[in-house]
Amino acid sequence: MFIGDRGQPKQFTYTRRNYDVIIDNEKLTLLKLNQNLGFYNIIGQGKIKDTEIYYDTEKKLLSGAGLLLRKKITPKRTYFSLVRISGMDNIENREKKSFLGECEEGDNPSDFPEQIAEEINRIFNNLFTINVVDIVKHCSPYIRIDISGNRYKLVSGTGCEAEITFETLKIRDMRTGRKAKRRNFSIEMADDANYKKEREEILDVIDRHCKEVFFVRRNRFEIAEATVVKPYEIAAAEFEKAQENGEKVKKKKSKKDLEEEFKQQEETTNQ
Repeated sequence: MFIGDRGQPKQFTYTRRNYDVIIDNEKLTLLKLNQNLGFYNIIGQGKIKDTEIYYDTEKKLLSGAGLLLRKKITPKRTYFSLVRISGMDNIENREKKSFLGECEEGDNPSDFPEQIAEEINRIFNNLFTINVVDIVKHCSPYIRIDISGNRYKLVSGTGCEAEITFETLKIRDMRTGRKAKRRNFSIEMADDANYKKEREEILDVIDRHCKEVFFVRRNRFEIAEATVVKPYEIAAAEFEKAQENGEKVKKKKSKKDLEEEFKQQEETTNQ
């Protein structure tokens, strides 16, 4: 059943930054934050147990255009949402999220193409010249991410709040069955101009003191896609090109090789 409750809008947009965990020591990171941030409290907010399922067409018409159609399953509610991704120039505000509607856990977007297409067109003021209903009808599960871990609230003496999480991401390519696991550290803060100084202070402490985590210029979907989809697509393209050119086919890359290439790409991007 597609409930379609638009929910309560937030007063501010939110910025989320993801970090790859190099040294998996949650207590160490919390200790460094506590030691280097004056007049801040770190308050435990309990466990995380969420699932995100991303849908797309076979040719990835949505994600290729920077649109992510997502179903999020939490202990309290299940709902569809749309995430619009901008370019890499504005890394702090490259995501715009829109709530589409609550649903049942077993529902898929293709079960409610008219309702979801109507919400997408409403959000983008009917700018689409293509048949959105038809696209939604042909969407199927693309990537699934099961998220577990711990959530904390970081509160300053001035009232600024941030949410920090330590997550284990269990990633699955729903079309090939490939699986992977990653550790992720993230921080999410409201883009409230009144707390710009506090946001800069928190990020500066993480960058200078928390060397066990490494900033990545990707959202959670992009991390998952780069882990279980992209490396294999690149390897397949190289294989096909080598065959066309009559070249000797390179030895198949191991999982370790692919992870190392991904790490090098991240370091190059952040330089």
